[in-house]
Amino acid sequence: MRTGLEGELLRILRDAGPQTKNQLADVLGVPRTTLNASLRSLTAAGHIEDGPVAASSGGRRSVTVRIAGARRSLVVSLSRSTAQVAVLHGHLTIAAGVSIDLHDREPDAAWLAETVRRAGQRVLGDEQPAAVGVAVADTEPGIETAVVEGLASTHHGRPLVTVPAVRAMALGERRASGPDGADDFVAVRLGESVTTATVTGGHLGLGAGGRSGEVGHLRVEEFGPACACGLTGCLDSFVSSGALVAQASELVRRGRSPELADILASAGTLDLRDLVDAGRAGDPVVAQVARDLGQRLGRVVAGMVAHSNPRRVVIGGPVAALGMGFLGDLRATVYRLAPPALAEGLEVTLSDQGGRAELIGAAAAAMTRWIEQDF
Repeated sequence: MRTGLEGELLRILRDAGPQTKNQLADVLGVPRTTLNASLRSLTAAGHIEDGPVAASSGGRRSVTVRIAGARRSLVVSLSRSTAQVAVLHGHLTIAAGVSIDLHDREPDAAWLAETVRRAGQRVLGDEQPAAVGVAVADTEPGIETAVVEGLASTHHGRPLVTVPAVRAMALGERRASGPDGADDFVAVRLGESVTTATVTGGHLGLGAGGRSGEVGHLRVEEFGPACACGLTGCLDSFVSSGALVAQASELVRRGRSPELADILASAGTLDLRDLVDAGRAGDPVVAQVARDLGQRLGRVVAGMVAHSNPRRVVIGGPVAALGMGFLGDLRATVYRLAPPALAEGLEVTLSDQGGRAELIGAAAAAMTRWIEQDF
């Protein structure tokens, strides 16, 4: 008979990795006899196994317990430019993965669904996952639907969850950030749209309708550029990847960057990768666009700091690859405009550039669904 204790054990092992029995008993506050009964049940079901020997604390070294190697999750991080497919161990470490470059390809739902399905089979091998997670950003609805339906068909009966990429990023950052700043932070994802996720007291906020964090269509200037939503002056119309490329292209046409002018003349258009590469080489156009990005985004982030009082603000997504080009201006603007008592000690950092946080967060959501469904 399954108990709530078994589900809690799996959550701890998912989040903390291998643990000794003493550590588990201390965290759960239960007698060893009660703990051992649940551990035996989970072991018999193939959900957990012995892990590595714990570091010595002066006495006999203890064997740890971990989620079994067969209880892995298959995750996909899907955006307009890239599809990342990975398999993660139960304690949320990446075991294997592949990346599918979509930059130069028109959206093709059937092709992408089949490509992702095959990639999933390649990284999994002969095993079925315990659960499947999909993090989604900036894609056409038909693309997302095709990919999810393909995975559901291939892994029929397995728990499957989809989550916005910024929330997956926040879940991954919460695991990666350690004890300092892990429970109270704001994640900002910069891509085709600007989205945010707020973790308060260790809990991810979703909002009354489940759509919190859609700040890209927050109007920041009354008479700004036209936005895809039909309004003008939205945040997206200034700092989304498409807006930044448009700003850079206009400056290039004015003769501000011979290097980018050559690319524009040859290809007929620029993309975000061109800006990232040119920025690393010190291009003046990219430097100006990045400074403007940092200052404009900083004004919005300062308001978020005033509202939620986080310990950290972490910036991710494709545009974050511009990195230090905008981070200094972003920090300076946030520290200048946020209430001083809330800005004191605040960290403003970049997420990892490989998108690992989104993969880890998608796996965390998938494993949560598995635990909730079975325990």
